[in-house]
Amino acid sequence: MEGRVLLIEDHDGNRALLSQQFIEEGLEVAEATNGADGLRTAARFIPQVILISTSLPDMSSLDVIRQLREINRTKHTFLILFGDEDNRQERLASLDGGANDFVDSPLDPELVALRVRNAINRKNLDNITDPTTGLPAGRQVHDELLNLLREPEGDWALMRFRILKLAPFREVYGFMAGEKLLHDAARLLAEALAHDEIENDFIGYGGRDDFIVITSQERAAALEAEAQTAFAQSLIKHYGEAAFAQGYIEVDGHQQPLATLRVRCVTPADGPFYDIRSLSEAIAG
Repeated sequence: MEGRVLLIEDHDGNRALLSQQFIEEGLEVAEATNGADGLRTAARFIPQVILISTSLPDMSSLDVIRQLREINRTKHTFLILFGDEDNRQERLASLDGGANDFVDSPLDPELVALRVRNAINRKNLDNITDPTTGLPAGRQVHDELLNLLREPEGDWALMRFRILKLAPFREVYGFMAGEKLLHDAARLLAEALAHDEIENDFIGYGGRDDFIVITSQERAAALEAEAQTAFAQSLIKHYGEAAFAQGYIEVDGHQQPLATLRVRCVTPADGPFYDIRSLSEAIAG
């Protein structure tokens, strides 16, 4: 998949039309039929682009935008609203309220898909998101770590989830299979985080098969356990039943264990931390 898109639209026809176009272009699509469900799905799915109808049944599109901008996992997501082309005030209010773009109805699926793809490409090129996982990367991860340094007595837990033994997997199954495993790991971590409605937690991609998670100290231990279980259960899909059952693969005549998650966690009690380097060294283990 080349990107993740969330479509928040209650009109069945529009939703089906856009979803089909996105899927044909290789995008991964999630759908929601109202604002409340859209907010929950956004926290779990962590899309790179969210399309929001201006005629949702339960809340205004502006309320959806404001709440998305308040949630740490979605505050930088590219937001596209779509609605009546004659309603100039609605367009201005949406853009002023935090939307990045506005598309007129009736919708042209190819045009909307082009705008979505351009938005994803722009974020990738600007080092804002990682193209494989779709997660915040580079500058966004850096900024979140800076925020921790400003809270030396905060209730935060900084966690590093590293996938080990991914290199032998790539050697046997291929580069694209490795990218798929990485992509799926990002998804299951996001879903584990979404089990609790904590708006200021964060998940990003740190590079080199590393995920960076910031959550509360109380949540950290349970999150690690949930992620470890979900990751272990997901491996059968990537390795196949035979390799999964025997617990290893063979590379150049040598047995290599299956991929695992290694987790490191630090809190302010492990400090003091004076800069991002000291934080990074602490979670490197």
